Amino acid sequence: MIYMNAHYKYYRNAIGLISFIGIWQVLCSTGVINAFLLPSPYDVVLAIYAMALDGTLWTNLSASLIRVCVGYVCAAVVGLSLGFLCGWSRILSDIVRPVVEALRPIPPLAWVPIAILWFGLGDSAAYFLVFLGCVFPMFFGAYTAVRSLDSNQLNAALCLGAGRWMMFRDVLIPASLPIVMPNLRLALGIGWMCVVTAELIAAQTGLGYLIQQSRMVFQINNVVAGMVVIGVVGYLMSAVVEQVERRLIAWAPSQRK
Repeated sequence: MIYMNAHYKYYRNAIGLISFIGIWQVLCSTGVINAFLLPSPYDVVLAIYAMALDGTLWTNLSASLIRVCVGYVCAAVVGLSLGFLCGWSRILSDIVRPVVEALRPIPPLAWVPIAILWFGLGDSAAYFLVFLGCVFPMFFGAYTAVRSLDSNQLNAALCLGAGRWMMFRDVLIPASLPIVMPNLRLALGIGWMCVVTAELIAAQTGLGYLIQQSRMVFQINNVVAGMVVIGVVGYLMSAVVEQVERRLIAWAPSQRK
């Protein structure tokens, strides 16, 4: 039954996506949408194909992927570690949370001038901006997960002789995963937003840079093509994280669908 439900889910996903593309194509073909301002899916596919042939797509896509992955991993190391520790220690939470709460509302775009001054134009500034965008949802996901743990679980582990390290490794982290994993997927989407922001201003390669350069010469097909590639790659990366989530927490009620 679970397999059949998953099977139908993929069919419904495909129907929604195909319907969206079909409506977009019809609106462009009938002139309801100005094809210069928003090219049709067919023209976008042709633009992607042309950029793939001349290597432009792969050069810029690889640059963006590396920036997202580096910034995301750094944010995961810092955000999750700090979130778990602050959730576990009330003293550390009282020290760290006010700083995090003060920095969190500042959008990554506001950090661009600082990032350029500190790191110059290039990869380091993009890593920094992706890190800033991803670290806060990861931190609060881990922090909230630890704070939400049922005290009965902790007390049971203590009664069975669990030490601090075993408690942290075998109880706290596994029990936190149902809250942490969705935040990891959320952070991944934010990371793509941040890397494009960085590349629009502070980089000489990447999909954001490609979009900006295409806009300046009115190559709107390439602009939308770059956006579509970001959406597709971001979706695929999110799907990979979701599959990891399903394997890690198959026991969670949220996975029983």
